[in-house]
Amino acid sequence: MTGSASESRLDLLQAEISVIWGPTRRAPEAPPSVVIGQADEELIIQVRDDLDPGLADEVLRIATEQGLPDGSTAIVRTLEPSLGTIEATVGPGYDARHPADQPDPVIGRLISSAVVDPAVDGLRIPITWEDDDWVDLLSGAYGPWAMVIDGNRVLSICHSARLAPEGVEAGTWTVDDARGRGLAAAATSAWARACRALPGFVFYSTDINNRASQRVAARLGLPLIGQLWKFRAAAEGDGPLQSRLWTLSRVRS
Repeated sequence: MTGSASESRLDLLQAEISVIWGPTRRAPEAPPSVVIGQADEELIIQVRDDLDPGLADEVLRIATEQGLPDGSTAIVRTLEPSLGTIEATVGPGYDARHPADQPDPVIGRLISSAVVDPAVDGLRIPITWEDDDWVDLLSGAYGPWAMVIDGNRVLSICHSARLAPEGVEAGTWTVDDARGRGLAAAATSAWARACRALPGFVFYSTDINNRASQRVAARLGLPLIGQLWKFRAAAEGDGPLQSRLWTLSRVRS
């Protein structure tokens, strides 16, 4: 995956938002009511198409005048009278196009979708996957993947959790008794290499409280793009699934 040297970090955040919540997203989850990408003092503010225009204007005013994180509490207070309890989360997003090479796994061995390996047919399905989704993953329907395996056991996996014309985003998982050994970094590096044949960008994002995931990004030497702020009504679950985001503004706070 390639891109122009003139791309700003805000451009990358806009592309990442499209990958995660755009109309071609695979994950069965509606976008939050408000998503704000933050690259230093620059913001891209996107709102869901069912958000009241008056609330959208107030979110824009708060974000522009107060910035983030200072304005996050005021945004929550603005949304809650209409939407109920708001879950506000934030996490870093990284450019994963050129991860640092990783040593061979200290346990198990590394395989990826880039090279056919007969071992995939006998793998036990990880507890985080449904049978049908696992079959689709191995068939290539979900895009590139990489795993560290030990016999028929999957120790760590990095797959294309989001796949869209704008790019792809990593989804990672490591079994509890194999964490802290660099397996996630090895799998993610191999996954990113397998993604180079696709158009668009390669993204790795996480939650601000997920220190283990941030250590993986550091180990891979991934450049920080910025932060993604998400404001979602707690009561709505995964819906409404047909909703869309639109760009309210790109501003400097």
